[in-house]
Amino acid sequence: MTLTPYFKASMKIGPLTKLGKRLSDNDPDIESIMERANYNLRGEVYYTGMLVSVVLAVIGGLILATFLNLTILESLGLPMPIKLVVWIAVPPLVGMLTYAIFMGLPRNRMTERKKSIENNLSYATNYMAAMSSADVTPTAIFRGLAEQEIYGEIRTEAEKIARDIDFFGRDIIKVLQKAIARTPSERFQDFLQGIITTSNSGGSLKVYFMAKSEQFMRENRLKQERDMQTLGVMAESFVTVVVAAPLFLIIMMSTMAMMGQKGGDTLLMATIFGLIPVAQVVFAVLIGDTGGD
Repeated sequence: MTLTPYFKASMKIGPLTKLGKRLSDNDPDIESIMERANYNLRGEVYYTGMLVSVVLAVIGGLILATFLNLTILESLGLPMPIKLVVWIAVPPLVGMLTYAIFMGLPRNRMTERKKSIENNLSYATNYMAAMSSADVTPTAIFRGLAEQEIYGEIRTEAEKIARDIDFFGRDIIKVLQKAIARTPSERFQDFLQGIITTSNSGGSLKVYFMAKSEQFMRENRLKQERDMQTLGVMAESFVTVVVAAPLFLIIMMSTMAMMGQKGGDTLLMATIFGLIPVAQVVFAVLIGDTGGD
């Protein structure tokens, strides 16, 4: 494993390295998470890099707070107590934000890899079924799959399987068992376990690949149909909530403002600059989640 210059430099800071190792020891799941996220780093290395980043972020937050106090807050003529609050609050907030980002990155990456694997699983098994129909060995199938970029993270998993077989000379059953423990997708785990079971029982992998290909393609079609129905409902909701309702409110509050009633202008501004942007962001997130599953 080759470390980047940043992590190499981080590991040379003794106190933070010890603290990073302690954090890693207290988190027994970190090694599994890093492997499933495809981060080629040990837990203690990642934690040490995180701690260094937090320290740098706090220093950067202190510089930012000083800049704000000497420029914007000074020009506004704000009193010293407010400046002290900025000096005290901004550095730890920036540090906590950096900590939260580092803690969430591996798990977010693991989730993204799981989605990629499961979205491409039906197409990858179709490829494997076609290869097995030509009497290609499982080892050669995984080698071929490792060369196909269109299969996303399945290609990454296949590369590791082919590497373990070709460069380390390991038995394919043991390699697949290791891949089961490494992959973040339960469906891919079941698929690989099926290969092991079929091989150990003397069954036909050709028949197994064909059956799983048909199963995954059928499940993929059903999922796409559900997603389309969900998107249809969300599209209707979007028109109602984000287009029709705000338009009605704007007309109503504009009329109230012209009639001199109090509160019309405030509600109008809240609708235009608050309700509509927030509703659009919410729908964008929901639609993105629906399309990415």
